[in-house]
Amino acid sequence: MTIPDPDRLHALLSDVDFPCGRAELIRRATANGADDSVLGHLGAIPDSTYPDLDAVTSACSEIT
Repeated sequence: MTIPDPDRLHALLSDVDFPCGRAELIRRATANGADDSVLGHLGAIPDSTYPDLDAVTSACSEIT
């Protein structure tokens, strides 16, 4: 799975109120037009509460 471009990920999640969980990240990314690759990565990160976009980006980069 190709790691999502951090700038694209940030654009898709720019309106998220952090901290938030995986389900909210997926919901917001979907509403903002995320493609299957981004949604796949967000769906694969641990079901946790993320404090900010950097934490989400880091979690996505750990998915192989």
